[in-house]
Amino acid sequence: MMKVLTAGFTSILFLPTCPSRILNKQAKKKSQAKTVLTLTTLLYFYLAPSLAIENVENIIVKKQHTPWVIWRTDEKLSVSYRVNTFNNLIEVKANASLQSTSIGFICFIEDLPQISNWLDNAESAELISKISNNESIFITRFKGFWPVATRDIVVHSRYWQNPDLSLEIVISDAGESIKKNKDTIRMQAVSAYWKIVPTQLGHINISYQVIVDPKGNIPQWLKKTITLNSIWTTLVNLKVQLPTSQCQLNSNDGN
Repeated sequence: MMKVLTAGFTSILFLPTCPSRILNKQAKKKSQAKTVLTLTTLLYFYLAPSLAIENVENIIVKKQHTPWVIWRTDEKLSVSYRVNTFNNLIEVKANASLQSTSIGFICFIEDLPQISNWLDNAESAELISKISNNESIFITRFKGFWPVATRDIVVHSRYWQNPDLSLEIVISDAGESIKKNKDTIRMQAVSAYWKIVPTQLGHINISYQVIVDPKGNIPQWLKKTITLNSIWTTLVNLKVQLPTSQCQLNSNDGN
């Protein structure tokens, strides 16, 4: 929901958000909105202290501003990065224009048994605690591969829907919520923020910014490669799988 890419450092924030009902005005008329399980993965996916719309720059904490470098882009997707000089971590900014309704997207990312099909290198995701209808804690586990060990990440997720029907999600680290497995390295979610905006009938725009500390002794060059490739792979998976997913086919209420 993000663990990710060879432990998928950033794709994790694509994971589902929390398991609660989205207050979609159009969805009320035609069908119940799917619950959102805290990712992004996810996803996912997380730091704002209130329901007010905040500038992403205020959510990504303690960072020194350096120019963004465009890593890869196509007609629907873009991924940029910069090195946070405060902690030497990779900060990623991504954007995706997807064929999906808001309800279809939420349904898709909350389908936990399917997460490994789209969230890069994810093995499983599990809900730990539902705090409220729009707030929860969950763990995502990622497969290891040489020379990267298996990893997991535990995050606290909170979301809200704005009057314009856009959805915002903030995630913070919750690594102390569950005991660590001695054979797994626990990553830290430094900060992450999502925004999902309906653009036209059957289409949405997703933007997010994230910093994840993979922990362990991974060289900087490898961390960057893993993080960026993981994010891109997850975006491509969403672009390909969303339009034909069962969730999408069942979503007839527009955005």
